[in-house]
Amino acid sequence: MIQLQRIQDMDPGFSENSFATPGIRSYHEYVELAEIPRTDGVGTDVLEALQKRIGTQSLAIDVIAQDMDMSKRTLQRRLQQQGENFAQLRDSLRFHYAIKFLIDQHMSVDAVSKALDFSDRTSFTNAFKRWTGLSPSVFRKLFRDYA
Repeated sequence: MIQLQRIQDMDPGFSENSFATPGIRSYHEYVELAEIPRTDGVGTDVLEALQKRIGTQSLAIDVIAQDMDMSKRTLQRRLQQQGENFAQLRDSLRFHYAIKFLIDQHMSVDAVSKALDFSDRTSFTNAFKRWTGLSPSVFRKLFRDYA
C-alpha cells in the first residue's frame, strides 16, 4: 500500500486500476475484453449451445453441430458465410468464463481447465496466457479482491 501511495505521488497520471508493469491491464479492461461477442444467426445459436454445455459437457464442434441438428461441415460453412469461426466463438466464451470461474467462483486452475473442456491444465494455461499475457494463477493473485 505504501508503494502504491509513492507511485501515485510521483505520477499524477497514475490510477489505482493501473499497474507499473507494462502490458498488464486493469481487471475491468480484462472483463471488457472477455465479453461474449454479439453475433447473429448461427453464431448466436452456437454461443447458446456452448453456454448450455459449459462446465458439464464437451465443447467440441462435432457435439455442438449435433446439438444443432446439422453436420460439422454444414455448421462450419454457415458460420463462414456469416464471417464467424467456431474456434474463435468457443475461445471467446472460454475466456469469459475463465475469468468468471477464477475470480468470482474461486475455482482452481485444474477445475477451470476441466469446466472449459481443455484437454489438460497446460492447454488452458497457454490459452489464458494468449488472452491476457498472464498465467491463470498470477491473474487470480492480482485480481482476487475483485469478487
